[in-house]
Amino acid sequence: MADVDWPASSPWVTGIGGVSLSLRQNKSISFQTAWGNNLTEIADVAPENAPLDPVNNEGFVFGGGGGVSDVYAQPWFQRHLSGNRRKLPDISWLADPYTGVEIIITGDPGGDLFVDVIGGTSLSCPMFSGLWAVATQRAGHLLGQAAARIYDLPDPAITDVTGFTSHNNVSGDITDAFGNSPEIASDLAAPLQNLPDFYSALYNSPFSTRWFVLTFGTDSTLKVHNGFDLATGLGTPNAPLFVEALAHRH
Repeated sequence: MADVDWPASSPWVTGIGGVSLSLRQNKSISFQTAWGNNLTEIADVAPENAPLDPVNNEGFVFGGGGGVSDVYAQPWFQRHLSGNRRKLPDISWLADPYTGVEIIITGDPGGDLFVDVIGGTSLSCPMFSGLWAVATQRAGHLLGQAAARIYDLPDPAITDVTGFTSHNNVSGDITDAFGNSPEIASDLAAPLQNLPDFYSALYNSPFSTRWFVLTFGTDSTLKVHNGFDLATGLGTPNAPLFVEALAHRH
């Protein structure tokens, strides 16, 4: 029987999901979507980078997880949600490797430095754990399990993640020996699994030199909407307000 992953599904664990992050030029947050990426190959390897006709919709690459437990009953802290089973995730944070965190690694005894980007819930979970440690220090006492405290925080402490569609999603014509083939944005982002909102960008692989259309917000069948959802939970913490809200609760 398929079920949401344990131990995140346990009522005694805080389940952390993931989002993709878009920044403005000044590095402030423009918007966030559920972490879910599709890839469509549109051009072959360099130096020719010949266009593919038809394009190669590789589909879902990776993304966050969420769902309803078939094992655990609804915990008391989710009592205001519909249904009677444990739902995941509780809260989310940055996890998309394509919009992830840049790190510098000392890679060998000679001290050479390498730049890499990390993502996944292996990023969002320790980030949230670090924030929870800061909140605990600010409160001056042990806060205990996060999931049991975050569902009744005031709205500014957690940013709701809702659907977003860009007006600049990738579209255009593929021109080759057979003529011009018009490609609309939804076809280049397919399969969309009936997800209404997404945004896309051109991506040149640093490994294969192929060109792709990279899609964000396509977390398989998990949809975002106002309030709690199975893609991002309550949303993402607004760190300063999140810490202060917890510091004034007992």
